[in-house]
Amino acid sequence: MGILTIKNLVFYGYHGVQDFEKELGGRFEVDVKIRYPFSRCSSEDTLHKAVDYQAVYAEVKDMVTGRKYHLIETLADHLADLLVQKFDVDEVTVVLRKKKVPIDAVLDFVEVEVTRKKDGS
Repeated sequence: MGILTIKNLVFYGYHGVQDFEKELGGRFEVDVKIRYPFSRCSSEDTLHKAVDYQAVYAEVKDMVTGRKYHLIETLADHLADLLVQKFDVDEVTVVLRKKKVPIDAVLDFVEVEVTRKKDGS
């Protein structure tokens, strides 16, 4: 078993509860960890049995930039569900960071994390 990590994908999206967040948008960062048996592709050293991270990137980009959600929890949840269904993997973890949040605080970002297994848990 191995873990493929795609770290700090950066997108501009329109997610948030406030109207200005939906209109002006903001920066979102995404990490994806995918667990699957590397032996199925490493024995032949071919991409067709591996997880194509260009395809993973395209799916993440489409969802983050092409849809609008009120909550980053919902976006992360939907991303994890999509990736575990679309790719032949055992488990997917999605970490999503929102860089600018409309609260009166000094902070780097707000982050959510969700994990999905192929069996639906």
